[in-house]
Amino acid sequence: DFRTPSTAGGAGGAAAAGGVSTSSAHDHAMEFHRVGVESLLVKVADGILNDLLLVDGEDTDDGVVNDEEGLAKKELLAAAVLTALRVLAVNDEIIQTMVALGVLPIVTKALRLSVTTNDTTTAIDEEESSTRSNLLRKHRLAAGSVGLIRNLCGNDEIKTNLCLGSSTDHQQVSISSTPSALPHLLRAMQLYPTISPIQEHACGTLAAMALRRPSNARAIIDEGGPRLILTAMKRHEENVSVQRQGALAVRNIVSRLMRDLYGSSGDNVASGNTTVEDARSAIRDRFGELGVEDVLRNIAGRHQGSVDEAYAALRDLGYSVTLTKFSAEDLERGSNISNSNSNVVGRTMMFGEKHNSNFRPVYEQSTGLNNAVDEAVSNFGA
Repeated sequence: DFRTPSTAGGAGGAAAAGGVSTSSAHDHAMEFHRVGVESLLVKVADGILNDLLLVDGEDTDDGVVNDEEGLAKKELLAAAVLTALRVLAVNDEIIQTMVALGVLPIVTKALRLSVTTNDTTTAIDEEESSTRSNLLRKHRLAAGSVGLIRNLCGNDEIKTNLCLGSSTDHQQVSISSTPSALPHLLRAMQLYPTISPIQEHACGTLAAMALRRPSNARAIIDEGGPRLILTAMKRHEENVSVQRQGALAVRNIVSRLMRDLYGSSGDNVASGNTTVEDARSAIRDRFGELGVEDVLRNIAGRHQGSVDEAYAALRDLGYSVTLTKFSAEDLERGSNISNSNSNVVGRTMMFGEKHNSNFRPVYEQSTGLNNAVDEAVSNFGA
């Protein structure tokens, strides 16, 4: 534990906790950040990826290893470095440092390498043995790069650069300039449909990209993002993390585009003869034709870890949906809230919600209480 005695409660985190295991991940990330470990990791990642690019281009000068075993080792090392950068990217200060060191073009390069195949390749489970072996070898690189991109998208400016690409004009080029990573991200979802970490990180990345950024949300729709999100949710029905991130992605994309129809002042900003309702219906139809309602109600909606996100997505899409609150006593009595109404999404009572509908948060003077006290005093006195 890197925490000082003052912040860890005496003799250090683990010792001060009396043997109880507590998480110090954020503290550890900050400690590594203070000693500048990001610089080393970025340099290592850049060097390995440059070697892999040479092999990918069949340029084997300078003794670059191009056998499958050598490639696998390099790709595994690159994936490990990218994963290390991902777990370090815990706040905006560290993310900004990584960007200043040039991590954006590096992670985009890694993602591009992980999805580089012949044009006819469709998915890892639909290819012949040689192509499948190549994809299986690269899937760790894809997971590492998509996971890092997901964390980098915690910064609004950076996520827009990653989604839409930044300028590559020679007069404006900088260490943070990068082409759009969105096509490669969606390609990774297509190539690795059975790899749940890739699908979870990809859905989480799309959710982050769309948050507060209508231009990003439009780009995701135009590139076919909704189909891949819902495909991931259908394929990983029992994976709550995929369901949660998928529902969140749907919600963020739809919510941002719906709000954008009204503008920041709430006015109708739909173009031409298109009304807000027409534009709203068009957005809803893009998702509706892919079976979004069934996925949100019957897959994501039945997991406690994703039901709130499913409800929010259904609500913002304009579907009829309600929340039913129930208690442990209801379950003991055997009441079935989910079958009472097809439009109900059941969930537990959320923290902070009122359990007593008669509770009055504002104090009001009650004469009845004073009278009751006076009566009790008189009775005792008697």
